Amino acid sequence: MRFYPKIFFPFVALTIFSTCGTTTDAKDYAPSVVTTTADAPFSKGVNLSGWFQYTGGPRGVSPNMFTADDFADIKRLGVDVVRLPLDLFAMTSGAPDYTLDPLFLKFLDQAVDYAEESEIYLILDNHSSDGSNGETSDAVDEILIPIWTQMAEHFKDRSDYVVYEVMNEPYGVSSERWGEIQGRVIEAIRAKDERRTIVVGGTSWNSIDELAKLPVYEDDNLIYTFHFYDPFLFTHQGASWASPSLANLKSVPFPANAGTLPNVPPDLKGSWVENSLKYDYTRASARETLTATIDKAVQFSIERGVAVFCGEFGVYMRNSNHADRVRWYELVTKLLDERRIARTSWDYTGGFGLFKTESGRDVADLDVDVVQALDFTLPPQKPTAKIRAPFVLYDDSPSVNVSVTHWGGETFDLYNKDAAEGDFAILWENIPQYGNFSFGFTKPIDWLYLKDNGFVLEFKVKTSARGGFDVRFIDAETDDSVPWRMRFTVSEEQAPADSQWHTIVIPLADMQEHGAWINATEQWRDPEEKFDWEKIDVLQFAAENVGVQESLHIDVIKIAASGG
Repeated sequence: MRFYPKIFFPFVALTIFSTCGTTTDAKDYAPSVVTTTADAPFSKGVNLSGWFQYTGGPRGVSPNMFTADDFADIKRLGVDVVRLPLDLFAMTSGAPDYTLDPLFLKFLDQAVDYAEESEIYLILDNHSSDGSNGETSDAVDEILIPIWTQMAEHFKDRSDYVVYEVMNEPYGVSSERWGEIQGRVIEAIRAKDERRTIVVGGTSWNSIDELAKLPVYEDDNLIYTFHFYDPFLFTHQGASWASPSLANLKSVPFPANAGTLPNVPPDLKGSWVENSLKYDYTRASARETLTATIDKAVQFSIERGVAVFCGEFGVYMRNSNHADRVRWYELVTKLLDERRIARTSWDYTGGFGLFKTESGRDVADLDVDVVQALDFTLPPQKPTAKIRAPFVLYDDSPSVNVSVTHWGGETFDLYNKDAAEGDFAILWENIPQYGNFSFGFTKPIDWLYLKDNGFVLEFKVKTSARGGFDVRFIDAETDDSVPWRMRFTVSEEQAPADSQWHTIVIPLADMQEHGAWINATEQWRDPEEKFDWEKIDVLQFAAENVGVQESLHIDVIKIAASGG
């Protein structure tokens, strides 16, 4: 396999472009800049989140969520690297040995196969968190060392396309202590694998400012990473997970002079967000401010003679203006590329993704402007025909291009051996009221056609619990789509608590509207007869009316022709 050694350039240009003015058009960028002094073996790519980031362990991972075809699609974008977030801590037996689950390694080997076949570098990014409130523990090396020792042993004979990343965004631990921990992990990896490239980074969520605080590691095959989401109020407007929540923050322009600054939402009055928006946003969004921050990474590269890498950067699409989002990508991409800083944008899919919507996955739905702003190659925009035939969602495992997520329940196991047919079934136990699991669809499906032509949802169920449960389709939640629900309640008569397998057949046309839960505002809306079969985002199984205090097995889930 190909491997590109680091290239050192002892003499670099010393002119940084002028910082006068505040326009951020990438075309105005001056060509004479200081560049890094070492190159990563890859140049540009994407993150592929949500695949191996399951906190319940490998038994909740959908191995076919992405396939060889998806890697081929990514390759056609002209990229040469994928950063693959892994919840490594959850993929183990836990303390004290933290033995990696063989099922996880089996699934991950398949992903590595896809990357190698497409000749794409694959960064195995340890995207775990530990400690209280997600902060990194001072003793995290007790987990990292056994995990990375096993990872290095397992992958040491794979191609050079496999790259290790010690830990994503450590924070809460001191810079000095993290430097020590990371050094110990490097030594543990090298005891098993002497040749593979390792990505390392600083604390404070992989802050650029923390790079210079890292010790000088005696290893010449490291890449130093940082993440870039400046200005935060622009890139994360609409993000409910921020602190405080920015779910109601919208229409923040980029840069400040590109539009009128919005009024501060009532729930953010008196917070740091209000002060930052009013008094600092003009400075924070200026080209010279962003440039000065990224140039800290360049200076670090020059001083240490090492390669630097922007592992994450991006803009949440939900509340941001599209033109401003594109403008930000154009500028940041330009700044990174002209400084020879390798990059992987966050994300390929989802709210920070390359598609027109958060649920997009079809190449025909790529956001052309974002793709071009990232200097990716736009593949042929040929629409994929919508599925109008029977198909399987789950049979021993989630089907190709089907994703599974869940909330609530003591156990959620996609590979339980008590199956109605084949080897495995889904086991769900001790589920609280409103607990649910969902199937997401990555290929276009003509649900309206299926409903109008008598198709049915069919599955097998076995339970020892009373109370029934809901099965429902939910529309996408976007600026122009409300997550309306169309449901069918499976009763105790249909799924009796007798621990025997029963077949449930639900004609799609028999489902009833239920209303909508708006996640962004945490509000319920009663039915308004506005469910749209053409906007379906997920199929969900839910303990809507009562919790399921015992076990629920589900197997062989499919969309079938009536009578078939």
